Amino acid sequence: MEGEGIVIRALLVTPLPPQPTGLADYARRIIHLTAGHIQWTAAYPEGAEPISECQCIPISGLDEKHMSGNVVYQAGNSPHCTQVLDTLLRYPGKVLFHETNLHHVLRQKAHSTGSWEAYREHVRTDYGSGAEKVLKAMGKKARSLPEYDMRLRRYPLLGKLASSATAMAVLSDTARMRLEKLHPERKIRRMGFLADFLHRVEPPSSSYRGKVIGIAGTFHYGRNWEAMSEAVAELRKNHECRLLAAGAGWPDTGLEWIEVTGRLPDFQFRRQIELFDIALDLRHDTCSETSGSMMDILRSGKPAVISDEGSFRDLPSDAVVRIPHESGASGAYAAMKYLLDNPDAAVSTGAKAEAYFADVSNRDKCLAQWMDFLGAGRE
Repeated sequence: MEGEGIVIRALLVTPLPPQPTGLADYARRIIHLTAGHIQWTAAYPEGAEPISECQCIPISGLDEKHMSGNVVYQAGNSPHCTQVLDTLLRYPGKVLFHETNLHHVLRQKAHSTGSWEAYREHVRTDYGSGAEKVLKAMGKKARSLPEYDMRLRRYPLLGKLASSATAMAVLSDTARMRLEKLHPERKIRRMGFLADFLHRVEPPSSSYRGKVIGIAGTFHYGRNWEAMSEAVAELRKNHECRLLAAGAGWPDTGLEWIEVTGRLPDFQFRRQIELFDIALDLRHDTCSETSGSMMDILRSGKPAVISDEGSFRDLPSDAVVRIPHESGASGAYAAMKYLLDNPDAAVSTGAKAEAYFADVSNRDKCLAQWMDFLGAGRE
């Protein structure tokens, strides 16, 4: 491989397929983008499998010699990242943070292992003198899973992970500002979004002639399913339309006008998005995540109605229709009605979305960012 111009050897500690997390797919995109420039070894957690693109080793098989060179971690707020984060705490390295709030995975680790003192140390690291207030709030019994989930979102937590990062990168301006506020002494790199492919795909055949309102990605309580389904139900009073939820975990309501696909292979997932006339995403109290599913929607040139929350605020105002999260179902209904009643505005919004995606996913720009990141020392 030396003859192919490999200039850097590096270890990527990351989830891998078939783990049901976007980070697993994103790892392959990193490897594909940098092929010919970086010779990767991928270290993967339990539940993942080796991939054909590079040498792979289970995280459990890592030792000091593997960690002595250039090490990059993909960190996210998912239980599939638990082993990745444990390794980061033992062996510092460069980190791409897909979210800047990892409270869900850090607290789940404490629940599953009983390592509550380690959890409390994370909280003290971020909250200092206010840590006891956070610990007390989190210790109260929640009346429901949505209430518990919202609590985890309202008290963002990164803890000791940032100090274990020798260099930090994120995928949005919102995430960068969050980390800069926590660690003003550190340089935070803002990376472009890596796409598996840049072109659009053909939609599956469909005999439906009404409008399709689409939700893309995986269900979680912060996605505001109730408000979105209520908004579409209201829209149906005056427009022929249905709701298509493409992704895993969405409720099976039994209503004939709501279709839930379940988790799909990447290509089939993107084909479903091509069926959308309008996309809908009303996240609230986000974890500063850059939504891969929203990027797929922008790539497909679909007008999207979104909440004014988290990294959605980074999207150009002419490429989406942004509404205050407080407006809920009524705000989403009004925005969708506007787009259906004004098709020229919908087409213009979709075109601006597609142009934004092309710029932020430019392969030459992204490759330059990654080569610079791999060449960085401690920042």
